[in-house]
Amino acid sequence: MKKKTERTNTSRKGLIGGLFSIIDAILITPISRLAYFIKDKLSFKSGFIDRILNKPNVLLYLALILAFVCFFAVDRKVISFTDTEAVVLSNQKVSAEFNEEAYVVEGVPESADIILMGRKSDLYLAQQLGEHKITLDLTNYGVGTHKVKLEYNNPINTLSYKLDPGSLTVVVYPKVSEVRTLTVDPINTDKLADTLVVSNIILDRDDIIIKSYQEKLGTVANVKALVDVSSINATESGTYTIENVKLVAYDESGKEIKDIEIVPSTVTATVTITSPSKTVPLKITTVGNVRTGSAISNITSSVSSVTVYADDSILNELNFIEVEIEVEGLSENKTFQKYINKPNGARSISETSVTITVTMEEATDKDFENISIETEGLDKDKFIVQASSQEDALVTVNVKGVKSLLDSLDPTNIHAYVDLSDIVEPGAYTVPVYVRGTDTRLIYNSRTKNVKIIILNKP
Repeated sequence: MKKKTERTNTSRKGLIGGLFSIIDAILITPISRLAYFIKDKLSFKSGFIDRILNKPNVLLYLALILAFVCFFAVDRKVISFTDTEAVVLSNQKVSAEFNEEAYVVEGVPESADIILMGRKSDLYLAQQLGEHKITLDLTNYGVGTHKVKLEYNNPINTLSYKLDPGSLTVVVYPKVSEVRTLTVDPINTDKLADTLVVSNIILDRDDIIIKSYQEKLGTVANVKALVDVSSINATESGTYTIENVKLVAYDESGKEIKDIEIVPSTVTATVTITSPSKTVPLKITTVGNVRTGSAISNITSSVSSVTVYADDSILNELNFIEVEIEVEGLSENKTFQKYINKPNGARSISETSVTITVTMEEATDKDFENISIETEGLDKDKFIVQASSQEDALVTVNVKGVKSLLDSLDPTNIHAYVDLSDIVEPGAYTVPVYVRGTDTRLIYNSRTKNVKIIILNKP
């Protein structure tokens, strides 16, 4: 028993001795060295400091006092050995959990911000994990208005957090459904080649089902299938299939309505691409009068016809493309470089420029008699027109140009006419006579400048 006690005492002495050795190495020896260093620097001549420092208990007491000061500073957070910070994880997706077959929920935000607070190392780890999940649990809520809190999974439990928003008010509605007819809206048609056009689109279904609460369904004016024709990369006419065509609901003002469930969510479209075109002649017309004594004997152009690509409605009304050249005061041969304008509504034309050569010769003139006067612009459903006399029904037209053109000119290609578009009631009127001809190289003038006509109501 005595030997056991002696061994215990020996162990305790060894433990205490080891503890003092540690204290001596960590506190006493460094502090002693610091004190002697200060003494040497300050060059104390007195032996007072030496006597104090040579006492072994003084250094021990001094080390204990410094230890208590350090403990107090740490405990009171005067000194911190760990950095505490905060980070904000913005726009984190919010996931709502509820019976989607039975209810529709309004007021759930798409995202929320997470404010994490804690040690810098933990914050760094939380940012790297990327497993942040914000949920709104509505599984136990029925129809009505409810104030609920968002929940966060907080993968690093040593961090504290705050959500923004933390709580919110939601409204739970009963879900209803309606059948609607689909409409087609082709998009990105301008991305097609200029010679191509969408002539027809057929969807694999005409009707779809929309689901939401009753008030919201009432705002749906139409549901469109947005057919992106650029996705087929068409280079020629043909029939193409586009799958997974997006369906979108719109209100009366054309604004997209979100959070409307559409069943099915996509459809398949069959798109027919065509290239309607028409080849029409290029018509060269002159503007102005050539110099007196000169006349145009010939007009030639490098382009005689142009192929126009447009919708059929435009092509049906198109008979030629006109290009004007300015010949005012012209007396010598001249070559013009002109731009060919696209007709209104046309997507493309085969030629965009033309070279026009005008050949000049000495001018002469010739009279063409008994040219009948035609009428234009009169409402023939309401009125009839007649000349006041035989002299007012026929005129003589003087045509100027080169002799070869005048000799070959057919009088039936000369049109004298009066414009009656401003006449709105019956009566006698004196109106000017105008003349035009099919050959633009010639200049046409009526010898009779005005004629008298009578307008009568149609019986």
